[in-house]
Amino acid sequence: MKKLLIILLFSCGKLAHAQHQSSLPIMIIDTKGVQIVDEPKITATLKIINNASGLNKSTDKATDYDGMIGIEYRGSSSQGFPKKPFGIETWSKPLADTSIAIFGWPKESDWILYPSYNEKSLMQNVLTMDLARGMGLYASRTKYVDVLLNGEYIGLYVFMEKIKRDEGRVDISNLKTTDIKGDDLTGGYILKVDKGTGINQGSFNSKYGNSGNPNNFSSYYYDSPKEINSIQKDYIKNWIWDFEKVLKSENFADPISGYRKYIDVSTFIKFFILNEVARGVDSYRISTYYYKDKDSKNPKLKAGPPWDFDIAYGNANYCQGDRHDMWSYKFNNVCPNDFWLVPFWWEKLMSDPGFISELRTEYFKQRETGELNAAKIKSYIDSYENILKVPQKKNFERWPVLGVYVWPNPNPIASSWEMEVLELRNWMDKRLKWLDANIPAVYTSLETDGISSFDYQAFPNPFLETISVKINSDKNQSSNFSLISLKGETVFQSEENLNAGENIINLKVPVEYIGSGLYLLKCKIGNSILTKKLIKNN
Repeated sequence: MKKLLIILLFSCGKLAHAQHQSSLPIMIIDTKGVQIVDEPKITATLKIINNASGLNKSTDKATDYDGMIGIEYRGSSSQGFPKKPFGIETWSKPLADTSIAIFGWPKESDWILYPSYNEKSLMQNVLTMDLARGMGLYASRTKYVDVLLNGEYIGLYVFMEKIKRDEGRVDISNLKTTDIKGDDLTGGYILKVDKGTGINQGSFNSKYGNSGNPNNFSSYYYDSPKEINSIQKDYIKNWIWDFEKVLKSENFADPISGYRKYIDVSTFIKFFILNEVARGVDSYRISTYYYKDKDSKNPKLKAGPPWDFDIAYGNANYCQGDRHDMWSYKFNNVCPNDFWLVPFWWEKLMSDPGFISELRTEYFKQRETGELNAAKIKSYIDSYENILKVPQKKNFERWPVLGVYVWPNPNPIASSWEMEVLELRNWMDKRLKWLDANIPAVYTSLETDGISSFDYQAFPNPFLETISVKINSDKNQSSNFSLISLKGETVFQSEENLNAGENIINLKVPVEYIGSGLYLLKCKIGNSILTKKLIKNN
């Protein structure tokens, strides 16, 4: 009788698993008892059930895929969690990838199963990707799924496209190993600023130290193509170094010969907005991608695609990562001794009034009628909440982390999934209001407002405490000088009398009230205004 009871209990357990059902698509992975490792991928099978009815049972027939895969653990710090992230490749036979149109997405062979273990709303990555695509950037398509591994339910995952060069993903030219000269050599590159985990093609360092720590030099990893030769490595390395040299030059903002010659400014601005909305602790410095096509198609570097936003939206208890009222791109000022710092690119771009002007225009367009409209943000989160309301319960039964500290959750830790979602809503509301008030404002002209009938010199540049102005006047008259921050705030103002002829004026700046950075010195004489760019040093 005891033996029969054990058999019945075992059978009931199997039956319960066999009848696993969900409103989410179900992915059933079977490794035939082989242990999954970081590298290399092992052979397994995958069955995907995604019925049109919206009700899926693990005993149903496969819909989107039923075949061989290669599977491995992926990620860096996330591999340390008990709920593991996976990299999957659809195979026709061992080690032979085959492209499949899963969930109606563009055909491809490489996919990600993202666990969202320490990000308990389960929404941050999905929200970021949706916002990015809505802004016109390529970002991985996402789908919530339930995953069964070797007969065991292992949780609710986000199924995602892996960042990869392809027509339906990062749509740039296929750089072959034979492309070693002329236009053929100039494109098909994806670079990554990251920890280097899982990247085997090598890297190169910037020649310039980063803000906050001049002894820290960012590394750029060769992410694509996977087979890259030394000629191609040298080409993209020297191209980046040329761009950085221009970015460091005095005339870096020149619209013809400056940094705009090298980068697609629109993608950099949208990428900046996306990262600042999320305020990721890793933003710009880890899991950050750039890509370049052949010159004949588009000679400029593009920012993106976005990736990895679990430690964002206030979900970090270090380097002030829980704050809604700070800039991500200024991470180096907060944690200057971190090994991975934000490349100097972003501070430099943010010192150009022209870049600021375009940034401000794009941001408020997105806030008023675009992806960052309050109603649009609410609709996104509402939709995720509706999808996850029931399936999340089983996930948190399997992984009971609600109300429990998981690195790097800040305090207080929400005690329920519903409270996690409410925290995300509230944080987003506060963050966007802060950005509304703090997106820098500048004058639309870099040099003049209207037609100026005079000129002047301002020195030294950079300045410390005193700005000396050399100006010629055709008569005795008054002038007004204003020092303006990139936020549009007037930090210093002085009325000065000019004599006919040459004048030297020394403006004593109240340095105790202003920090280092770029400022505009505006001189107004009568109806004429002339603005000069100056840098304040510490």
